[in-house]
Amino acid sequence: MKFLATAFLSLPVASAFVQMPAQPKFGTRLSMGTVTGFGGKAASSKEEDLDLTLKIIMDHATRSVTVSQEQFISQMEEVKEVEPEEIDVSIPYDAAAKLAYEASDKSMDYADFKTKVEADAVADVISKQ
Repeated sequence: MKFLATAFLSLPVASAFVQMPAQPKFGTRLSMGTVTGFGGKAASSKEEDLDLTLKIIMDHATRSVTVSQEQFISQMEEVKEVEPEEIDVSIPYDAAAKLAYEASDKSMDYADFKTKVEADAVADVISKQ
């Protein structure tokens, strides 16, 4: 009885082991007409391979343009018209002392505070050597 139940339950599972016909899992045709690989003719030389690669790249470039040539030219002219503003990215020598002073309770004068912070920094460096 157990054998019959086991045989009966295994029937739907048996179809999982039937081999399906082999089908390629991926396509090789590109949408712009350049054909390579299984569906097309393989390149017969290095030069032909480079030509096919260049054609694929150029086909992609023509498909992915989002502005017309006139729009591109006008955008480039607008960029030329804009004068870049100068931005000062320099950091003052005593920036660390200024930041520490701003975060402190300001109970002492800035000049004295700066001297103390620099002395503490030198002491830290000496202690780590």
